[in-house]
Amino acid sequence: MGAPEPQVDFIKPEGLSLEDEMLWREEVANVSKHWVRTVTACNSKCMFCLDMDTPRNVYLSEEEVKSEILRGRTELNAWKIILSGGEAALHPLHTEFIRYAKEVGYGRIQTVTNGWRYADRDFYDKCVEAGLQEMTFSLHGHTAELHNRLTRHKGSFERIVKAIRRAARDPRMIASVDVVINKQNVGVLDKIVELSVRLGITEFDLLHVIPQSAGFDNRDELFYNPRQYLPVLQKVFRLNRHPRFVVWTNRFPVEFLEGMEDLIQDPHKMLDEINGRRFHVRKYLDTGEPLNCRDPERCQHCFIESYCTTMDRAVEKQNADAWEVWNVGTDRRALRDLPDPLPWGIQSIGVTVDTLADLSKVVARLPQGAGLYARSGDAAPVPADLGVPLVLVAETAAQLDAWCGEDGPDAALSELEIRLNQSTAPWMLAHRDRLAGHLDRVRLHQPSFEHMKDATAQDVRTPRAFFEALALPVRVSGLPACNTPGVRLLPVRPVLDATMFDPGTGRLSIRDLSRYHIREGYRSKSSRCEDCALMDLCDGMHINMVRDQGLSLLQPLSGGGWTAEARAQLQAIHPDGNPRIRHGRPAQPAATSLPGYAAPAAAPADPLQISEANRAEARAKRKAEAAKLFAADAEAK
Repeated sequence: MGAPEPQVDFIKPEGLSLEDEMLWREEVANVSKHWVRTVTACNSKCMFCLDMDTPRNVYLSEEEVKSEILRGRTELNAWKIILSGGEAALHPLHTEFIRYAKEVGYGRIQTVTNGWRYADRDFYDKCVEAGLQEMTFSLHGHTAELHNRLTRHKGSFERIVKAIRRAARDPRMIASVDVVINKQNVGVLDKIVELSVRLGITEFDLLHVIPQSAGFDNRDELFYNPRQYLPVLQKVFRLNRHPRFVVWTNRFPVEFLEGMEDLIQDPHKMLDEINGRRFHVRKYLDTGEPLNCRDPERCQHCFIESYCTTMDRAVEKQNADAWEVWNVGTDRRALRDLPDPLPWGIQSIGVTVDTLADLSKVVARLPQGAGLYARSGDAAPVPADLGVPLVLVAETAAQLDAWCGEDGPDAALSELEIRLNQSTAPWMLAHRDRLAGHLDRVRLHQPSFEHMKDATAQDVRTPRAFFEALALPVRVSGLPACNTPGVRLLPVRPVLDATMFDPGTGRLSIRDLSRYHIREGYRSKSSRCEDCALMDLCDGMHINMVRDQGLSLLQPLSGGGWTAEARAQLQAIHPDGNPRIRHGRPAQPAATSLPGYAAPAAAPADPLQISEANRAEARAKRKAEAAKLFAADAEAK
């Protein structure tokens, strides 16, 4: 049975405002997809190849590939599949894998290719007839000299140009071009795009070179400073403003996209990146063995550095007993299965209830001594007799009216956490006197959202202006100091979602940890932030607030009373300097499992490593048999 068609138009609608186009791009980018590697073999040897240090020339078995294709449908409910390599077209069963993907119900089948085999009409037609619907061609130069130098494959330019022309003219096919931008081609990026347009291409994926494998080995020839090439980069990026063309950036440094925030890559791309490294990440989480690419010189250029930093900080909180809330949300069954004892320093249980009256039922299930961290859509009075420490999260003006009277927050509350949004902000400006005398029991938190559409709908415009108008030294978390003048800065409350743990193993789930990073940890800065006095202590602003309101929100602090005060506050929060992976942050030992679960016996093996080991064993066996035959022949003579 086929996958249901996503409710999104894959052709850019005409007449969209910039904001609406960004929301359209978010819908397209978030269509569920599954990448499946079929080979590590490739007939090119690109200077920037990120897979050169994986076992080479592995052709995964039919069983392995089909199992992974099926997993994408049954476990991940993916609508789209991307067959990749190496060069996926080299696998002798390539057309069979396309056909199988169609049989198990994928709505769209795509491949990323160097185009070599698709230059042959018969091969191209067989793939299309099997079900291939979308092709992304890797074109890295506008001339044979440049493209062939980067791919280190003689004749590759002529072949890919022929294949692109064929696919772009085929009404059955969606064709696009990706370009790995590097020092060799960044100065002529516009010419590469111009050639592609002449061939019939209207969609581009512009990839920033990353420090993996050959890309790092050849860094002196490949790495470049985007600031030096902004004119040509922006010329190409502006093509996205044309109604006929779509430009995507891929792994491009966010700080250089100021004024073009609509081209910031959707943060969910991180899920694909981490999935491709899941066996290395799993090994780190389960054994403490760092990823083999962990090196400050590499990490400062790496797209997933922010994820690795979030992962490190999460594990560090486990090891240091620094988590505060175990959040079960709306899952009442999870209240029956709370970890016993509560691990990792957890003091409170987080719940989301329909009505505040339901909190009494929750209290009956709490471990002894635990407090409550509660959210609700209800705006009823606070229950007075719960008998446990209670933090209530206010998200509407109606809730603030009910829970924060003339005498301040309700006496039953240990703390009132106010989410800064378009409902609560006007209330606070109109009732600042209700807060002014009770700042020790109020926390104002800037929430972050997994999707930009939610940031657009809820976030206050220009938060700095709000805090200047509020003019209270209120405790604040979730925003950088440049947007919160005169406040008391707090770290984000450490809330650990129960859903982040695999119920079968009691270990952190890679995919849920990745979503946690997108929702909470993915923050960015402007290139101008390099001049800020707090650069080393600040992680910046959440990616979706940046995408929505722009990098211009970030204003470097360079002097004055608030700069010194904010630095002192951040140093108190981060006495170790808030190091990131790119700063040389030390790796974390593996954390314990949830109570009641055993420590992992070993991390799962990478199928590529297994395949390579099997091939090595087979080679050794053939060699031994040949030596045995040679010896027998020599003896007979």
